[in-house]
Amino acid sequence: MAGGCAGPRLEGLPANRPFYAFWIIAAQFSTFLNPQLARDRSRLARCRNSYKRDLISLQSAHLSDLKVDPVVIGKTKKSQVIRRHLLDVVRSGRADIVADACELFGVTRQAVHRHLAHLTREGFLEALGTTRGRTYRLGPNRQQSGVYTLGAIAEDRVYASDFAYIVDGLSKNVQGIWHYGFTEMLNNAIDHSSGSQVEITAHRGDERLVLDIWDDGEGIFRRIARLMDLGDPREAILELSKGKLTTDPANHTGEGIFFTSRAFDFFLIASGELVFSHDDECKPELLGHLDNEIGGTRVMMMFSPATERTLASVFDEYTDADTFDFSKTVVPVRLALYEGVALVSRSQAKRIMNRIERFTNVVLDFEGVDTVGRSFVDEIFRVFARNHPEITIIPVNMNAEVQKEVARVAGSGAGAPV
Repeated sequence: MAGGCAGPRLEGLPANRPFYAFWIIAAQFSTFLNPQLARDRSRLARCRNSYKRDLISLQSAHLSDLKVDPVVIGKTKKSQVIRRHLLDVVRSGRADIVADACELFGVTRQAVHRHLAHLTREGFLEALGTTRGRTYRLGPNRQQSGVYTLGAIAEDRVYASDFAYIVDGLSKNVQGIWHYGFTEMLNNAIDHSSGSQVEITAHRGDERLVLDIWDDGEGIFRRIARLMDLGDPREAILELSKGKLTTDPANHTGEGIFFTSRAFDFFLIASGELVFSHDDECKPELLGHLDNEIGGTRVMMMFSPATERTLASVFDEYTDADTFDFSKTVVPVRLALYEGVALVSRSQAKRIMNRIERFTNVVLDFEGVDTVGRSFVDEIFRVFARNHPEITIIPVNMNAEVQKEVARVAGSGAGAPV
């Protein structure tokens, strides 16, 4: 890795780009969850946007090291407990919060006011009115964390009781994205993880909303590979990227991960030694390998509270305007570029086109694919296309060499880049 940056191996990036993308995404979460890393924020943003070399070296950014604990709001355990109580009381709307805290914790009114002043300075509270008649409301910085027993919860109830308030006061489109991502990913953990518990952490700041859901189950990639009889867990990531993938078709549509990954600015799933990430800003989707395996499945999501994106616009991009069916998918072909393997065989092409008959419009994104073999191209653009004339296949982001091979099989007009 360039610049001596140790870390996971990433597949699917063009050869002339350093493999920083996973580190950058992981560090974005780490920066938000760990205030002491905030000094690196501008460097991280520049690296994420440009992939330039030697901008950052994150030696300790193992995914398992990223903190899911709430941001520390006090130097001592007692101050943390008091301040969390004050936040809970303000959130509940109860009056006379100072007297209540004095009685509960045996502290003076002056001490409670100092705690309130700290929470106000840090943006967790906003003070309204004069000193004598002052009241408080929740500020722009909010956080919530908890560990839940998977067999004893429902995603909508956990959301309503503990996490909906994180986005109170923000625009309806932001609330919609937050609610959709939270409930879809927590439901996945409840119904599919085979785990016993899940840890959830949410943070809201001026610049971003972060949601972290980590269960202790089998692991999403291993589960998919086992139930679909895939030869390699990495194939599970390719299948997830297409959408309409579920191991329980009687009760699920398999659309949650696909649409959630596109509704949020950053989306990352890690399990075992594998990582799948989607970055709406700089793309491409990536398959990564962790040096240290993690247990269960960890889903990390982040987006801007100022986003103008709506769930409807995300759905509209991939659904039929007349039938409202999820009819379009984008397949990142580079996800089939397993380490050291070129795309040359018919078997590889068949894996890429697996389950594609469930869609009517298929975009094959060749970003990051330098070369392709003739058998690979023939299997997709002649054999599959002949057997499925009802499906429109659109190749995009091809370099000159790939375009030439596609055009050779599909005809001179079919290889035009989009």
